[in-house]
Amino acid sequence: MIGYSSLFLSLLVTCIAAFSYFNLHLVSTRRRLGKERKSNLGLQCYRSSAILAGLAAGYLLYIILDNRFDYAYVFSYSSRELAWPYKISAFWAGQQGSFMLWLVFHVIYGLLLSRKNDAPAGVMVIYSVLQAMLLIVLLVKGPFMLLDQQQSDGVGLSPLLQDFLMIIHPPIIFLGYAGLAVVFAYALEGLFSNKHKTWTTAALPWALFSWCALGAGVFIGGFWAYKVLGWGGYWSWDPVENSSFVPWLVAGALVHSLFWARLKPTALKGTYLASIFSFVTVLYGTFLTRSGVLSDFSTHSFADEGIGRLLAGLVLVTLFCGLVMLIIRWPNLPEGQLYSSINSREFVLGCSVLVLTVMSIVVFIGMSTPLITLLMGNPSNVSGSFYNNMSLPLATALVMLLTVIPMFNNHTNKAAKIKQYWWLAVIGLLSLALPFKLGLYRLMIVGTIIFSVTALIMNITIARRNKSLSLPAVIAHAGLAILVIGILVSSAASQSVMLTLDAQQSKNVFETKFTYLGTKQTSDGSGFYQEFMIEGEGIESSVIRPYTKYNKNGKPSTREPGIYRGWLADLYVVPVIEQDDHVVQGIVLHTGENILQNGVNLKFIGMQTLGGNGNSEMRMQALFEATKDGKTENFKPELVYKNNNFIRIPVIVLGQYEVSINGVNPMKGMINIDFIDQAIATNTDRVQVEISHKPFISLVWLGGILITLGSGWAAANRFILYRQVLPSRRSQHLTSRIQ
Repeated sequence: MIGYSSLFLSLLVTCIAAFSYFNLHLVSTRRRLGKERKSNLGLQCYRSSAILAGLAAGYLLYIILDNRFDYAYVFSYSSRELAWPYKISAFWAGQQGSFMLWLVFHVIYGLLLSRKNDAPAGVMVIYSVLQAMLLIVLLVKGPFMLLDQQQSDGVGLSPLLQDFLMIIHPPIIFLGYAGLAVVFAYALEGLFSNKHKTWTTAALPWALFSWCALGAGVFIGGFWAYKVLGWGGYWSWDPVENSSFVPWLVAGALVHSLFWARLKPTALKGTYLASIFSFVTVLYGTFLTRSGVLSDFSTHSFADEGIGRLLAGLVLVTLFCGLVMLIIRWPNLPEGQLYSSINSREFVLGCSVLVLTVMSIVVFIGMSTPLITLLMGNPSNVSGSFYNNMSLPLATALVMLLTVIPMFNNHTNKAAKIKQYWWLAVIGLLSLALPFKLGLYRLMIVGTIIFSVTALIMNITIARRNKSLSLPAVIAHAGLAILVIGILVSSAASQSVMLTLDAQQSKNVFETKFTYLGTKQTSDGSGFYQEFMIEGEGIESSVIRPYTKYNKNGKPSTREPGIYRGWLADLYVVPVIEQDDHVVQGIVLHTGENILQNGVNLKFIGMQTLGGNGNSEMRMQALFEATKDGKTENFKPELVYKNNNFIRIPVIVLGQYEVSINGVNPMKGMINIDFIDQAIATNTDRVQVEISHKPFISLVWLGGILITLGSGWAAANRFILYRQVLPSRRSQHLTSRIQ
């Protein structure tokens, strides 16, 4: 009860804090300075709510580390043999835990905002209401539900998630989600108080930070998919991937719109819209991925656990409140020109906002297709070609803008400008060598590569000439140009071949000699490696080891590729274990029947129904006897019916054979089982392998690093600048109030 009690009390105190801050905001607008300075009930209540929320989060971490498998969440995502770093990551591995992580970051940001009353009371009202929304979700579907029966061990974390990036990837994403709530709160406070300029200075650092965090999360997720999943790519336009990508795009539009509004106050209208939709898209993506809508279209989505309607309601309420407030204040927003001329910085900033907005709309429509078609009665999804075909022209427009932006300096003579940058055209022509060398002749791809190269060179050159330019912006823009080159070349020029190799056999492919050395089991029994020696001109002789992990039941579950990382290209090796008929076999037996399988005498003795939980759970257990080489062993695989799903619980027999139940017919005394000889499956001397050559894929990772570095550096600079000007602004504000 500690967890739920803490969440309930935190919700109660958060609501009191929101009401107190609201009252303080009304007092502030009436200029009752004395009462405003003395009133600190809202601050005390918010800090109390933060302590209670922290207590709930700490209790969740405690029950995970203490192996409390009587809790359903701990049972589902942790186990006794799980290493402690992955026990910690089990905190956010499931749906309920990820909401708890989101709440933790939200509370931390709230404490930073409330420190020394830096944020206006109106901001804390809205921020506290958003915190209450998270608490309601956790109370409806929290991680503290108890099981009916005590369990000795848990299911454990999926082998796919037992990776270092699981420890950092989700927290970074939720850092960005929580940060956009701060921007949303500042924007609505600006609308509510009818102060349309002052809030942007405080919101800009948070917008930059959120954009940085979301970008880092997206790039880390892509790298994780590339190095772990083994399908050869890093981005599949999966709806769940897009649920983080869309807020990142909208946050990018928000950041550029905030800079645009500093030059032209008329742009505040678009800035308000971007502030509202940046957070609404976070909530909407959360709804899509956790409502069960995408269960048939994404391998990453959560099943519907009864909170889909609640999340949908929160999305609609947040969007409604934001847009209604904007509509009410629309006549009071600044009027005027959005740009002085097309030969101006504000025009290019506006174009950047437009391109990022259109791209976010395209991806938003694509990821929403399953929901839209579901409402129409025939659920379906768009293909990856939809995103690729729509995004390529927009990416071209972005790198064109990156080429043009640095040209806007103090020169007024356009002819002089063209003459000054004649060398840029030469570089563009020389860059044709890259796509032609790789056999890329599609006009749009060639043009995008040319503009990416010129954008990179232009940003570097102008930054060296003009020291007053923002170096973080130059780094981020250069990173985007590098990223676009890496994405286009590594995708369009990638080549793959399938080979079949016997142990110690060699074959040449991509001017590289591949030798299959054989299979080696890991020392801890967690999986096995398949080793390949690679040799070639310009390639240092080395051994790469694709790795196959066993799941908790000792069955091969996830396969990580072997990657040779070169400066100009990666060699990507993915073995495919041949599942021949003699490896996996389906067997049908009657009660009392014997069968000889791979030298093992199997006897089906009988079956029984174990205690279940009414209609929601039923367990069927079968009893077998296995005999080989004079050794006899009894074993009991189970088939569990739970939550409208059948779950097979296999067993390992004689240390080598895996047996699991496919189906039963108790009336006829029949059973259908799978029989897998793991020695044959994993110790074969022959392997089929897919080898891919991926040119310039390292530019994808370099570009992502530079974008994250540039945006993070810019956020740090803005936070420092804001902290420096805050005391003087507070002093000026108080002086004006007294006068």
